[in-house]
Order: sequence, then C-alpha cells, then structure tokens
Amino acid sequence: MSKELTERKKIILHGLVDLYISTGQPVSSSDIQNKFLPNVSSATIRSELNALEAMGYIEQPHTSAGRIPLKDAYKFYVDSINSDNSNRSSMLTDQETAMIRNKFLTNLIQVEDISKEAAKIISDLTNYTSFFVEKSLANVIIDEIKLVKLSKSNKAIVLIVTDHGMISDKTIDIEGEVRPEFIDAASRVLNKVFAGKFINELELINVSELINDEMNEFKGILDDVLGIIKIYISEHQDKNVFVEGALKMLDYPEYNNVEDAKNFLSVISDKSTISELMVSEDSSIEFSVRIGKEDSGVDKCAIVTAAYKVGDEVVGQAGVIGPERMDYKKVIGVLDCMKKTLSTVIDNHDGDNNG
Repeated sequence: MSKELTERKKIILHGLVDLYISTGQPVSSSDIQNKFLPNVSSATIRSELNALEAMGYIEQPHTSAGRIPLKDAYKFYVDSINSDNSNRSSMLTDQETAMIRNKFLTNLIQVEDISKEAAKIISDLTNYTSFFVEKSLANVIIDEIKLVKLSKSNKAIVLIVTDHGMISDKTIDIEGEVRPEFIDAASRVLNKVFAGKFINELELINVSELINDEMNEFKGILDDVLGIIKIYISEHQDKNVFVEGALKMLDYPEYNNVEDAKNFLSVISDKSTISELMVSEDSSIEFSVRIGKEDSGVDKCAIVTAAYKVGDEVVGQAGVIGPERMDYKKVIGVLDCMKKTLSTVIDNHDGDNNG
C-alpha cells in the first residue's frame, strides 16, 4: 500500500505517527505543518490527511479532532525504520549504547544470567515489558565435559559445556586415590559417553546402558554426572522464558481499563503463550513486528522480536510488547544493539569454553 503514497504523503504519515507516539494525542494539520512542512498550507495538509484517511492509514476519533494512526500507518512507519539499517545506531544515545555493552563486560558464565540480564536491559531502556526466550533444551548439545581435581581432596569439579554455553560447574566426590591419570581417563570416558548427545535425550537414560566393561571403573563418576544433567533438565524445562517489566504496560493509558489489564497480565504470565508469540517461523527475518490483536494475539498491543544468532544458529529470541503506539525507533534500536552485543558475548564464551 505504501507504493500509492506520494513523497509528501509519506512525510505527513511518518510525522503523524512520530507525534502520536510521543504525545498520545490526536494530531492536527497545524501540528504537521509546524513540525514537518512549514512551507505547505494547512489546507493542503488537511487535504492530504483526508486522502490518508480514505486509504485506511489514519482516522479521526471525532469531529474537529486531529487524526490518529491505524495499524497500516504503524506498519508503514516500521518499514521505513527497517529499510534504513545504517540509521539504527543513531536511535540510541551514546550513553544507552555504552550501558548495554558495559553490562555484558562482567563475566556472565551461565547462559541464563545473560538471558535475564538481556531482558532487564531491554525493559529498562524501552520502558516496556520485555521477554527473552532461550533456545530449547531439545536443541542443546553437550560439547565437552571436563573434570578438574581439587588439590588435597578427593573432590573434582565437573564442567559441562554445551553449544549453548556452560550449564554446570558442580563438585563431586571420587572414591579412592585421585591420580592425575585417573582424572584424564575419566574425562575421556565422560566425553565418549556424553559428548555430541542432545541434553534432553539423557533424561531417561541409565548409565549402565551407556558403558561397556572397560568403563565400569568410572561408573560412579558417570552416575554423578548424569545426575547433574538430570537435575539441570528438571530445573530448566519450564524456565527458558524470562520476563521483565511485566507491570510497565499498566503505566500506559491504553491499559487503564481493568479488563484490558487483566487480559494482558494473563497472557504474559503464560510462558507457553509467550513462546508462541515470540518465536518467528522464519529465522531469516531480522525484526518481526506484529501490530494489533489480529497479528500479535493481544488487544491494543504491538510485539517486536529479534532472533539472536551465533554464526548461523539461533540461540534465543528477545522481544518487547507494548502499546500500538510504542516507540518503535527506540525498541528496534535497543534490540539491534543487543543483537550485536549478545552475539559477541555468547561467541566469546563459546571460544573460552572450547579453548
């Protein structure tokens, strides 16, 4: 539909959405003239607004009021943002960009620490409810298991490294004399048994089914490691969705209605629903923007999501849910900066773990 718009209509429509996002008030022809087209008469701008209304981009809430954008206007606005990739960095202040990067300079070993922090930063910077959906356990593969002996004791630290980062650094007891060569041999056996397997495959497995006679010496260690993995699975099956700023939506006048507020809170309290709303079937889409109940599944809302990748692999989905008149420039700017920062952080962790 945007192909039907003249350059002047595009300027008016983009400006109208900008003003409505910032004020929440219907936009008049004089507002457009003062801010964007000082050399164009009010009569001409009113004529253009009438045309945009006829095309379904905007509406007039009541006689003599200004106009407000409809779903197609927001889609046009978002498309214009997405078409200008080079301008995304300017959507954030230098301080906001520095804050995102500095937050991840700390040594966040556990993947869920990164996910929680990412969701919190997104919510803090946008002032909307944010989500981070981790890669499903069904797709997490064990890369390597390392045993590190603790000096002067019969204990060792078990380091379990996956293609999604380190998931555990638990301590286990080892019977008998703990010689360096025994630790090395046990590490080789652990990797022979577990490396390359999907983590959720191990939930119902018995160690006895995995080992041969030559491995019996290490059965106790194998049992301990499998126990650690099973505990991790049980603790994380329902914890791969992180929500921050759940009540922030209630700060916006669109959700002053009690029924609307209850409906919104019921949606964001259901992790399976959030996962369905967040995950895009097409991972090639850089940003997914869904506006209105028909697209987002939530009345009076818009949802912007971004897939986070390491190389070509999607490791998580982050997103923001807010009113239809959300600040799309800020949201897309934050998600874009987070995409770049998180990819670097997760990649560096994988490099450290494999080194």
